[in-house]
Amino acid sequence: MDLMNLVPTTDTIVVTLKHPSTFETLKNDDDTDMTIEVYAPHSKEYRAAVHQQTNIRLKQMQAKGNRNTNIITAEELDVASVKMLAKTTKDWNITFGGEQPDFTEEVAKSIYETVFWVREQIEEAIADSEVFTQA
Repeated sequence: MDLMNLVPTTDTIVVTLKHPSTFETLKNDDDTDMTIEVYAPHSKEYRAAVHQQTNIRLKQMQAKGNRNTNIITAEELDVASVKMLAKTTKDWNITFGGEQPDFTEEVAKSIYETVFWVREQIEEAIADSEVFTQA
Protein backbone atom coordinates (compact mmCIF):
# COMPACT_ATOMS: atom_id res chain seq x y z
CA MET A 1 0.00 0.00 0.00
CA ASP A 2 1.24 3.44 -0.91
CA LEU A 3 -0.21 6.44 0.91
CA MET A 4 -0.12 8.36 -2.38
CA ASN A 5 -2.92 6.05 -3.57
CA LEU A 6 -5.10 7.62 -0.89
CA VAL A 7 -4.45 11.22 -1.87
CA PRO A 8 -7.48 12.98 -3.41
CA THR A 9 -7.28 13.29 -7.17
CA THR A 10 -9.74 16.17 -7.47
CA ASP A 11 -11.14 18.92 -5.27
CA THR A 12 -14.65 18.80 -6.69
CA ILE A 13 -17.54 16.38 -7.07
CA VAL A 14 -19.91 16.56 -10.02
CA VAL A 15 -23.44 15.52 -9.10
CA THR A 16 -25.74 14.47 -11.94
CA LEU A 17 -29.28 15.26 -10.83
CA LYS A 18 -31.84 12.48 -10.95
CA HIS A 19 -35.63 12.69 -10.92
CA PRO A 20 -36.59 12.16 -7.27
CA SER A 21 -39.19 9.49 -8.12
CA THR A 22 -38.00 7.77 -11.30
CA PHE A 23 -34.25 8.28 -10.74
CA GLU A 24 -33.83 9.13 -14.42
CA THR A 25 -31.10 11.65 -15.24
CA LEU A 26 -32.60 15.13 -15.58
CA LYS A 27 -31.90 16.90 -18.87
CA ASN A 28 -31.74 20.56 -19.84
CA ASP A 29 -33.53 21.77 -22.99
CA ASP A 30 -30.23 21.40 -24.90
CA ASP A 31 -30.22 17.68 -23.89
CA THR A 32 -27.23 18.05 -21.55
CA ASP A 33 -27.39 16.40 -18.15
CA MET A 34 -28.31 18.65 -15.24
CA THR A 35 -25.23 18.76 -13.03
CA ILE A 36 -24.03 20.60 -9.96
CA GLU A 37 -20.33 20.75 -9.14
CA VAL A 38 -19.43 21.12 -5.48
CA TYR A 39 -16.16 21.36 -3.59
CA ALA A 40 -15.17 18.17 -1.78
CA PRO A 41 -14.79 18.27 2.02
CA HIS A 42 -10.99 18.05 1.81
CA SER A 43 -10.67 21.07 -0.54
CA LYS A 44 -9.38 24.42 0.68
CA GLU A 45 -12.60 26.10 -0.50
CA TYR A 46 -14.79 23.76 1.52
CA ARG A 47 -12.59 24.06 4.62
CA ALA A 48 -12.60 27.86 4.31
CA ALA A 49 -16.42 27.84 4.27
CA VAL A 50 -16.48 25.59 7.36
CA HIS A 51 -14.03 27.90 9.17
CA GLN A 52 -16.07 30.97 8.27
CA GLN A 53 -19.30 29.40 9.52
CA THR A 54 -17.64 28.13 12.71
CA ASN A 55 -16.08 31.53 13.43
CA ILE A 56 -19.46 33.22 13.08
CA ARG A 57 -21.04 30.75 15.52
CA LEU A 58 -18.15 31.14 18.01
CA LYS A 59 -18.46 34.94 17.93
CA GLN A 60 -22.20 34.67 18.52
CA MET A 61 -21.63 32.38 21.49
CA GLN A 62 -18.96 34.66 22.96
CA ALA A 63 -21.19 37.70 22.57
CA LYS A 64 -24.01 36.00 24.47
CA GLY A 65 -21.72 35.07 27.33
CA ASN A 66 -24.15 32.81 29.13
CA ARG A 67 -23.87 29.17 28.05
CA ASN A 68 -27.60 28.63 28.53
CA THR A 69 -28.33 31.02 25.65
CA ASN A 70 -26.09 29.14 23.21
CA ILE A 71 -28.78 26.70 22.12
CA ILE A 72 -28.88 26.17 18.37
CA THR A 73 -32.32 25.68 16.89
CA ALA A 74 -33.31 23.32 14.09
CA GLU A 75 -34.20 26.35 11.99
CA GLU A 76 -30.71 27.81 12.47
CA LEU A 77 -29.13 24.50 11.48
CA ASP A 78 -31.26 24.37 8.33
CA VAL A 79 -30.30 27.92 7.34
CA ALA A 80 -26.62 27.17 8.05
CA SER A 81 -26.83 24.00 5.94
CA VAL A 82 -28.24 25.89 2.95
CA LYS A 83 -25.60 28.63 3.30
CA MET A 84 -22.83 26.04 3.53
CA LEU A 85 -24.04 24.18 0.46
CA ALA A 86 -24.31 27.43 -1.51
CA LYS A 87 -20.81 28.50 -0.45
CA THR A 88 -19.33 25.14 -1.42
CA THR A 89 -21.02 24.93 -4.81
CA LYS A 90 -18.58 25.72 -7.61
CA ASP A 91 -20.81 25.72 -10.69
CA TRP A 92 -23.78 24.08 -12.33
CA ASN A 93 -25.59 23.25 -15.53
CA ILE A 94 -29.27 23.27 -14.56
CA THR A 95 -32.64 24.56 -15.67
CA PHE A 96 -34.74 26.41 -13.11
CA GLY A 97 -37.83 28.48 -13.84
CA GLY A 98 -37.43 27.88 -17.58
CA GLU A 99 -33.90 29.32 -17.64
CA GLN A 100 -30.35 28.06 -17.25
CA PRO A 101 -29.22 30.49 -14.53
CA ASP A 102 -25.61 31.46 -14.00
CA PHE A 103 -24.33 30.24 -10.67
CA THR A 104 -24.37 32.68 -7.77
CA GLU A 105 -24.57 31.93 -4.05
CA GLU A 106 -27.87 33.81 -3.80
CA VAL A 107 -29.49 31.83 -6.62
CA ALA A 108 -28.07 28.63 -5.12
CA LYS A 109 -29.63 29.41 -1.73
CA SER A 110 -32.98 30.01 -3.40
CA ILE A 111 -32.85 26.75 -5.35
CA TYR A 112 -31.61 24.69 -2.40
CA GLU A 113 -34.43 26.09 -0.24
CA THR A 114 -37.09 25.57 -2.93
CA VAL A 115 -36.07 22.22 -4.40
CA PHE A 116 -35.25 20.30 -1.20
CA TRP A 117 -34.40 17.01 -2.91
CA VAL A 118 -31.49 18.64 -4.79
CA ARG A 119 -29.80 19.24 -1.43
CA GLU A 120 -30.36 15.61 -0.51
CA GLN A 121 -28.77 14.37 -3.74
CA ILE A 122 -25.74 16.61 -3.30
CA GLU A 123 -25.26 15.64 0.34
CA GLU A 124 -25.53 11.95 -0.59
CA ALA A 125 -22.98 12.35 -3.38
CA ILE A 126 -20.56 14.07 -1.02
CA ALA A 127 -20.96 11.28 1.52
CA ASP A 128 -20.49 8.60 -1.15
CA SER A 129 -17.70 10.30 -3.07
CA GLU A 130 -14.65 8.33 -3.94
CA VAL A 131 -12.46 11.29 -4.84
CA PHE A 132 -10.08 10.29 -2.07
CA THR A 133 -8.43 7.47 -3.96
CA GLN A 134 -6.86 7.16 -7.35
CA ALA A 135 -8.28 4.60 -9.75
